[in-house]
Amino acid sequence: MHVGSDQGMRSRKDLWQYEGSKLAFRGPVCDFSRPYVAVLGGSETFGRHVARPYPALLVERIGMQVANLGVMHAGVSLYSNERGILDTASQADVTVLQVLGAQNMSNRLYCVHPRRNDRFLTYSAALRLIYPEVDFAEINFTGHLVSRLRQASEERFSIVVEELRWAWVERMRRVIRFIRNDVHLLWLSERGIDDGSADADSLDPMFVTRSMLDELSPLVSGITEVVQPRPIRARVGVPFACDEADAPLHRMVAEALARDLSLSQRPKRKGPDLLVEAHARG
Repeated sequence: MHVGSDQGMRSRKDLWQYEGSKLAFRGPVCDFSRPYVAVLGGSETFGRHVARPYPALLVERIGMQVANLGVMHAGVSLYSNERGILDTASQADVTVLQVLGAQNMSNRLYCVHPRRNDRFLTYSAALRLIYPEVDFAEINFTGHLVSRLRQASEERFSIVVEELRWAWVERMRRVIRFIRNDVHLLWLSERGIDDGSADADSLDPMFVTRSMLDELSPLVSGITEVVQPRPIRARVGVPFACDEADAPLHRMVAEALARDLSLSQRPKRKGPDLLVEAHARG
């Protein structure tokens, strides 16, 4: 993705595409010839239910452009395969990376759609051996897959969780090392990082634990933790701006990031080239 003020191309109303990527991003388009902060993340970063998501609110608090590179239903798989986005993030003053769940990510047991990471595509021979009784043909989404495997056997499901956690840490390392500036993590959830309750794995970011984040700590500049219950929305099915139920949450995130980010001059970190993931084949 090349840097320049003319690189944004409107794909449909209020959505933009940048050279080097087929993905659609929230506007307004960012002038990459001027200083900016890059923000990567999933549906919350994209701003599914609000007119002004936290990247837009952050602009007012730091006095600098913020490139909202969040993607609906994104997991770590999406960013590990989108070199153009990571190139753009590398040229920012700092990159904010939302902590995404481990379920929406290709691994050695199953494969997800490269751009809609919540869509389940194929399973591996290993997963078939673990769950011979499961009919994978009737499963289309990772959420359904995870719940089906958990219901079939809690004991065997622990094998799946162990694989997801290992793969998540490895994939996150690849993404962070490719981004050649400081990366600041954002934990945005209804549960705290240290929540050890029995139902913690059912809340996003699913299956991510403190110990997993600790493994990444040498590679990142810090982490902002925002914990807030999510409202019940009056309407669903609209890409964004369907209501303002989430608006207070986005204000909290913008204020927390503005407090925690250090935008002083810092040397660029030279990371190795991204190792594009090899998807498991069923």
